[in-house]
Amino acid sequence: MNQQPPKILIADDEPLYRETTAEFLREEGFECVCVEDAHDAIDVLQNHSFDLILSDLNMPGNLKLELLQEGRTAYPETPMIIVTGVPSTESAIESVRLGVTDYLLKPVKLDELLVAVQRALPARGRHPQMQDNDATDPPSAKIVGTQKAATSEFEDVIGHSPKMLEVMEIVERVAPSNTSVLITGESGTGKEIIARAIHKRSQRSSKKLQVIDCTAIPDSLFESALFGHVKGSFTGAVKDQAGQLKAADGGTAFFDELGELPLVSQSKLLRVIQEQTFTPVGEDKPVRVDTRFLCATNRDLQAEVDADRFRRDLFYRLAVIHIELPPLRQRGDDILLLAEYFLNQLRTSGSSVHGFSAETLDCFRRYRWPGNIRELRNVIERSLTLAKGDRVQAADLPAAILAPFDVTSESTGVDDLAEISRDEALDRADRAYLSALLERHGGVIAKAARQAGLSRQGMNKLLKRHDIDANLYRG
Repeated sequence: MNQQPPKILIADDEPLYRETTAEFLREEGFECVCVEDAHDAIDVLQNHSFDLILSDLNMPGNLKLELLQEGRTAYPETPMIIVTGVPSTESAIESVRLGVTDYLLKPVKLDELLVAVQRALPARGRHPQMQDNDATDPPSAKIVGTQKAATSEFEDVIGHSPKMLEVMEIVERVAPSNTSVLITGESGTGKEIIARAIHKRSQRSSKKLQVIDCTAIPDSLFESALFGHVKGSFTGAVKDQAGQLKAADGGTAFFDELGELPLVSQSKLLRVIQEQTFTPVGEDKPVRVDTRFLCATNRDLQAEVDADRFRRDLFYRLAVIHIELPPLRQRGDDILLLAEYFLNQLRTSGSSVHGFSAETLDCFRRYRWPGNIRELRNVIERSLTLAKGDRVQAADLPAAILAPFDVTSESTGVDDLAEISRDEALDRADRAYLSALLERHGGVIAKAARQAGLSRQGMNKLLKRHDIDANLYRG
């Protein structure tokens, strides 16, 4: 028996877009019903069943997300794709919380729309109208309401501070969707941990999370590393090689340090995200994948866009959901929770150390932690090695933590601080800290990085950002 074509309800108040989309999807074998506002959409849904709802956000009857909310409540078994020309973080998060399958930005390329439609329809294995009556609803987002709930649900993320509870709530909301997520924050704040938490809670958790370090791929090898190559396609290509994106098929691709990608590579990545296809080097046949994209950077991508160093279209495509991680200095007593965690994780079976002195904990609270969680872990590991008693004492800590740089001292007075922005004050503090590290270690970057809890590469990036020449501190 021939199967009926999937039936799609298209709700959009732009006649040209509505009819063009319907015509395109009909040519692809779908049956389409078009309405021009949310009121008509709700009326039609009450009398007819659909396999998919394709809806605009900003249209009459939906200005308060009425169709989104009623559609997901009354017809939870029907996938919904949101298309909007006026995106907002609030509407994106609400869409994800209610179980929307995808969230696309206008103008949407027809090929990109088709990929989203095809991905939404087979998600349950059969069309919605063919499901058993007792089929279970899709996973709903869990709302983190208490500190206890946060720690039980997030055994992989440590923290009770309000800023981290907010991060955990967003992670729970966005994880079940296929929406791209941009994770930002200073170096060492745990961006990869958050990416892994999203993947672990997603419907792709049984597949691979492929971590792609953008700083580790030379520009000349970007295509080969990402897309793969065929034997003989260039010098050194002695055999066929699958790229990193192929390894993420069905799973999640996490692009770490995205802000380091050059513009040429950014354009190639944008095409992959939009079309879910790529062509291996030396091949002429495109490869299709089903991959979710998570990206992280310690750069201010909006500033990079304004400076023409980052593609605006790629930024908007990735930043549908933006999670900004707070620096460790803004997380209050999370510092102490993390210190305790690292103490238990790093101490050896024969170690007699089982805690911290009150003075040590006070130092932890006062210190600014420019290297964030990574630096804290490094300090705990060092202290465990040097500790003589059953507790880590202040004397076991690095000198920088015992006498943290005070941005109000020396050349910068309180009156001066009142005339500058907070970001500039923090920038001066970081610069002074880096200079003090280099002075202490005679300009040896490796030693300075080790004390700061940074990689050598991370230290070099910070020095470059602050225009500090390590050679001036040598000798």
